[in-house]
Amino acid sequence: MTRRTLGGFALIWLLASAGAIWLWSQRAEVSLLERLDQWSLDAQTLWRGPLAPDAAQPIVLVSVDDASLQRLGGALPDRAALAAAVTRLHAAGARAIALDILLLEASKGEHAADDARLAAAMRAAGRVLIPFALPDQPGQGADAAPSPKLLAQAFMHYSEPAAEQRLARHGYQPAQLLAPLPALAEAAAALGHVSAPRSSDGSLRWDFPALSLGGEVYPSLALRLAVQARGLDWRAAGVRFGEAVEAGPLRVPLDELSRLWVNYYGPAGQFERISFIELMDGRVAPARLAGRIAILGVSALGAGDHFPSPFDAGLPGVERLATVVDNMLSGRALQRPRWAGAAELAAMLCLPGLAVGLLAWWPPRRALPALLLLALALLALAQAQFAQQQRIFSLAFPALALGAACLGAISLRAGVELARKRAALQALQASEQRYALAAQGANDGLWDWDLRSERVYYSARWLALMGLDEAQAGHAMAAWTLPLDEAGRRAFEAELQAHLQGRSLQFHHVLHFSQGGLERWLLARGVATREGGQAQGRVARMAGSLTDISEARRLQQQISFDALHDRLTGLANRALFREQLQQLLAQQPGTGLLLLGLDEFRAFNEEHGTLAGDAALRETAARLRALIGEQGLLARLGGDEFGLALACGPNERLPARALACLEPGLRLAEGQVLRLSACVGWAHASQGPQQADELLAAAEGALAHAKAAGPGHAHSFDPAEQLVEQSRRWMREQIDLALAAGDQFQLHYQPFVRLADRSLLGFEALIRWRHPSKGLVMPGDFIPVAEESGQIAAIGRWTLLEAAAQLRRWHALGFRGEIAVNLSGVQLARDLELMADARATLAALGEVPVRQLKLEVTESMAMAHPQRSAELLQELAGLGFKLSIDDFGTGYSSLAYLHRFPFDTLKVDRSFVIRLAAGREAQEIVRTIVGLALALGKQTLAEGVEDEAQAALLQQLGVQVGQGWLFAKALPAAEAERWVEAAVAAPLQR
Repeated sequence: MTRRTLGGFALIWLLASAGAIWLWSQRAEVSLLERLDQWSLDAQTLWRGPLAPDAAQPIVLVSVDDASLQRLGGALPDRAALAAAVTRLHAAGARAIALDILLLEASKGEHAADDARLAAAMRAAGRVLIPFALPDQPGQGADAAPSPKLLAQAFMHYSEPAAEQRLARHGYQPAQLLAPLPALAEAAAALGHVSAPRSSDGSLRWDFPALSLGGEVYPSLALRLAVQARGLDWRAAGVRFGEAVEAGPLRVPLDELSRLWVNYYGPAGQFERISFIELMDGRVAPARLAGRIAILGVSALGAGDHFPSPFDAGLPGVERLATVVDNMLSGRALQRPRWAGAAELAAMLCLPGLAVGLLAWWPPRRALPALLLLALALLALAQAQFAQQQRIFSLAFPALALGAACLGAISLRAGVELARKRAALQALQASEQRYALAAQGANDGLWDWDLRSERVYYSARWLALMGLDEAQAGHAMAAWTLPLDEAGRRAFEAELQAHLQGRSLQFHHVLHFSQGGLERWLLARGVATREGGQAQGRVARMAGSLTDISEARRLQQQISFDALHDRLTGLANRALFREQLQQLLAQQPGTGLLLLGLDEFRAFNEEHGTLAGDAALRETAARLRALIGEQGLLARLGGDEFGLALACGPNERLPARALACLEPGLRLAEGQVLRLSACVGWAHASQGPQQADELLAAAEGALAHAKAAGPGHAHSFDPAEQLVEQSRRWMREQIDLALAAGDQFQLHYQPFVRLADRSLLGFEALIRWRHPSKGLVMPGDFIPVAEESGQIAAIGRWTLLEAAAQLRRWHALGFRGEIAVNLSGVQLARDLELMADARATLAALGEVPVRQLKLEVTESMAMAHPQRSAELLQELAGLGFKLSIDDFGTGYSSLAYLHRFPFDTLKVDRSFVIRLAAGREAQEIVRTIVGLALALGKQTLAEGVEDEAQAALLQQLGVQVGQGWLFAKALPAAEAERWVEAAVAAPLQR
């Protein structure tokens, strides 16, 4: 192995290691790289399989499930129901009770006294914990200052005075404190926060046992519940940031960013569940609750409190809280060892080096199995650490480094082998060139002419090729010309003399003659040698070969014929027909062209077989030839398409005669008679086309119209139809130019407002096209063309990015509303492109929360392919986008699929709004839509609101949001910005 090759292997090692280490170092900043780590952790979790919760600290979930919601009328339990549940749990002997429900607002109206009931039940129980929130987004509803009760929950001991600086590294910074009602907070035994950021894939992989706000460090609800369940003194609890939380014998490990990695046990259902409604009905035996930790929360599908986990795409939040508590109590939380980073660096350095070394010195059939065994052994070791010690390592990037090193080393080795073979081939070619003259002299029939004795030797093969016997040939050069005519003899002698006189380096001549009724082509080659080796010396000898090239010449003739003819029918093909048609047009300006296309010919082939199909094509060609005779041109232009051209008037009855010739049916070789119909397209030069290509295009357009009308139809070219197609083509070209220019398309924004107080909630982005010469082009003029051509995907991509840019500008002004963007059916069909556009839009949004951008799809689009639409909309929702179903009520949605669409808003179609005053039918439809939305916990928006009567009636029917000319038309960005400024000046009352 050369030094250069060794250097190449070393470079591959360094590049693979350096690349993997760099990607590993950037995983916290790049979501895709972070997901690689998360996917490998998910794979390890799934490989390990489900775990049973800790039996020593049993947890039971009191679940507000779908059945409970149905009994409660679709709403969450009120404070009176919660008070009754707390009383029953206390009476049953629950060790600790946690309410996984934020209790931020006071009850109103007839339920105003329920808060006091709940507080009394909590005081009576004496061991009820409730949550508060530490959101990272500032907003209304924050306490001016934490109450003494909340301050009493903060850690009294922590290791660093500058805790905020340490906690800031994990990227989650609380901006405010959302506290429960003071009466409930005072009645609770303890409080803890329930705030945690989602990972890039939407999951909650960490819990934050300690979060800092305003100089205080607050515990999580899970931590307080674990301490309460153990009966430990909270005042002794302390946190060492980046290491652990300790409360007596309870120790909760933290990673270097002060996070607790959650060890998920399995899909939903790992913890024992009791339905809320069963508890309220008294159907739960006290033995199921005595001495247990009871967590009351919501698991119903419509509540939205679900998070992806390795085992479950929608794990209820209450079960996640139970998992975190069990992790803390059982000591089974995942931990990243302090030395994990060093081990991962070592793996990313050593594994590529080992792989490159083995592939450099061992053959791949030995090196690859060895590397596979090593990788499996390391993976098994890492899995054993994970399953037995709950230790986690970054496996994705060492595997990436190993794979890159293997691929690079194999490629380099293949390149070296290829270069070695190429060198051997070049040596062989040089050897062949040295013996080329001898090979030429020994090919086929051999001859040797001694000019000094004037005798020629002819081999037996030579005599056979020439059709001569020894007596006829003799030993003279005249034998060459015996089968040739006079012109052939002169050409042979001239070529021979040219070589003998030194005017050619090699004698090379083709003999052409007839032999036994067949044409023969023989290639004669030879080289003369001169006396003394002098270039101008007298020729002493000449030898060579005679090769039969008849088959090659016949094949060449056949190829030339096939290049211009159809092999099946023998007719001219498109290329030849085009040239013939051009010549006919030049001679006869009054030329007509007919294109005949067989109907359903593919189905005919599938039913009767290709042999029957070929026979049908030959029979059709014969009938068309009989129809036009030798006066016109006939060609097979495609699989089932024929072209006929002849000089005739524009009113010639040729189309009807062409269709009529197929009526008797086609008689096949087996005697079977089958019927085929056809469509005809007809064009004449008098209609405008003067060139062959123009006339062909006109006839093809007419044939397309005939096929669209159905089998057996004929259609004559209409220049007006061509103008329509040209207009569409012009529109498609202009759309491409507009997309390239970047400044012709504009977005206008139509506000939508809360009907109750007319406050601005957001805008719907509507595209407009300001053409440089045509002026303002409305969507109805260009969107259908873009839909048909597929250009709507590029327009949709521009719309998403422009809306994101506008959101960033308005976000800087303080706008926190939404912008809704319509998606087309073409975008839904191209799901991979749409997901790529969605991720690009996320990047364009920057710091703007993705929930401010809403994607709208019409009901009919979503239901065109409901299964695929549901999966695609779930992916978009997983990225954080809000979703809206537009024109609802017009697409006849199946309720079996509707609940699978993760939409946030139902838009009532304007057709129902317009008919509201006409009778009760439209009102009942709207009331039904509102009821459906309320049952699913979704927002309703009515579009096309044009007068106050409609707005009042919609509000009375329960519609929350309105959009239409009553409030504003679609506004340019500058005018819409004035709405934004006014809304920011008077904040929304949400």
